[in-house]
Amino acid sequence: MATARLLAGFVAFCTLVVVARVGATGVGEYRRGQSFEEVGQAHEAAVHYGRAIHMYLPLSPLPGKAAERLLRLAEAAQRGGNLDEARFCYEELRSGFLAVRSFYQPGTHFIEQAEVALAKIMLADSRSTWPDRALPEPERAKIIQGVLQEREDPALLWVLMMGLGYFVWLGAAAAAIWRGLPSDANSPIRWPHIRRFGGLSAAGYLLWLLGVALA
Repeated sequence: MATARLLAGFVAFCTLVVVARVGATGVGEYRRGQSFEEVGQAHEAAVHYGRAIHMYLPLSPLPGKAAERLLRLAEAAQRGGNLDEARFCYEELRSGFLAVRSFYQPGTHFIEQAEVALAKIMLADSRSTWPDRALPEPERAKIIQGVLQEREDPALLWVLMMGLGYFVWLGAAAAAIWRGLPSDANSPIRWPHIRRFGGLSAAGYLLWLLGVALA
């Protein structure tokens, strides 16, 4: 029971560390985007706003704010006639939210807005030979929309296994250090604790690798 409580405590600690790191990285990317936008470097701003979306945390308002900035940059690029830049912004918005889906899809209304705009831009692009320009416009629009709406959803069981493996890996490694290494130079190393938690950590790492491969 004590071992289970200790492991649960370390897993909780590792969870807080991960959440703090993801949150801090997301805030940093968003602020970099703002800095670039303030000096008129819209493309670089879009890149960092897209990265901020990738740092998604449930209930965090940051991805939504980054998405709103990307929509404004895209609309400004459209008004200026720079459709390539507008397309880039919409793709950053769409791919950012699609990349963080697991048990549910966040940002669905932003994805829908991006896909509607992308379909119009792709349809109007005179340089594009796909879909076949000999086809009627409604049929070309249907093909584009069909491709945009394709989803390669992750295997939810392996997403769960990946998360479980990750936290067991870190938590058990921390427990091995905490329980196995002496607090002073005169105390012996507790090899049984290191072997027990080290083996559990290795198993968690292998489970995480398997989840990454199969999710």
